[in-house]
This record gives sequence, C-alpha cells and structure tokens, in this order.
Amino acid sequence: MMACVGEPISWLRLEHFALGTPDPAIATHAAACPACRQCLEDIRGDVVALPPLVVPAAPLRRMWPRWWIPAMAAAATAAVAVLLFVLIPPRPSPRPDDTVARVTVKGIGEVTLELVRERAGAIQFSATRYTPGDRWKVVVSCPPGPPDATMMWIEVSVADGLTVDHPLAASRLLCGNRVVVPGAFTITGNRANRICARIRANPTSPDAGTACLTVVAESP
Repeated sequence: MMACVGEPISWLRLEHFALGTPDPAIATHAAACPACRQCLEDIRGDVVALPPLVVPAAPLRRMWPRWWIPAMAAAATAAVAVLLFVLIPPRPSPRPDDTVARVTVKGIGEVTLELVRERAGAIQFSATRYTPGDRWKVVVSCPPGPPDATMMWIEVSVADGLTVDHPLAASRLLCGNRVVVPGAFTITGNRANRICARIRANPTSPDAGTACLTVVAESP
C-alpha cells in the first residue's frame, strides 16, 4: 500500500473533485502523490452497471378458424365504440420536471436528494435525461446537528417500472452539504427510471423517509 507524500486528502474532497468541483490544491497534490492519485482514479472508475432489461418471449398465439375472423372484427369494432364513451384519462408520460427532491426524516431533519450525471467527462448537476454509458451519482444534503454530528443511513434503488435494482451498497454518512453517496452506476434501456433514496437515522430505525427523482431516456 502506498503512503501519502504529505497530508492525506479526505475521500469526500476527492469525491467532490471527481464530480467536477474546482479544487486546485487536489490537482497539485495528486500530481506529486501516487497514493492520492490512485485513490482519485479508483473513485472515477467506481461504476456499477445495471443489467439490461430482459423482455420475456411473446407467448404463442392460438390459431383460430377462419370463420372466427369476421366475428372477432365485428366484436372489436363494437368494443372500440364503447371505449370511446369511457372517460378514462390516459396515463401521462413521465416528465422530469423536478430536479431536487426533499423529505423530512425523524432524527435527521430535512434531507435533499440530487442527481449528478457524468457524460464523456462533462459533469451536470440536477440532470434529468440519460443515454447508455452515462455515469450517475447520488448526492444528499442534510443539516449537521451540533454539538454532535448527525449521521444518516441511506439505501439507493433504481426502478424502471418492471424491475428494481440496488446498484449501490447501503451507506452510513455524516450529514452536510451535498454529501456524495459512495459509488456510481449506469442505466440501460429506454424506460423512465425512478431513482430513490431511503433514509433513516440508523439501520434499525422504523422512521424512514424516501426521496425520489425520475430520469428519462433522451430521444435519438
């Protein structure tokens, strides 16, 4: 294991620097320190790819006698005529209007959820659209509680309406401004994905709050 040539840089500062936060001191230090430079490279390469969506094969269709075809067509026409009079509003397409989600958690206070996207080296906070290959990180903010620091336990899930994944390990973090949840992930497919953070004061607390944001695939 390599040792730092000077004063080690905290992992949190390295996470923020990897996300694009300017910090000339880190750039200078990493250029001269192989140990901290390796930590920075590990953070940038910390990606968990969600598995691609597997669509089950369509069931075999039963072959009907030919005399059924006109009867079925007539029944379908009648059904359409009836449906025209049923006032059921269509389900709207997901709209990523919200870029920040908030939830109040007992023992912690208000917690804010944000998403950070990295695409070809470009960092964007509060991103709402994705393409395959984008890297995503989860950022949370909560007020520290003096005189003792406030801790939170966070679990991240990603749901596309068919499956739910947990791409990041559950983490215990110190409250603060824009705290980065360790790890990163990518999204495949073209469905809208709901990214949620379930937050509680400790792993066994029954009082949990959930904050969610939606990202949608970019049109080609």
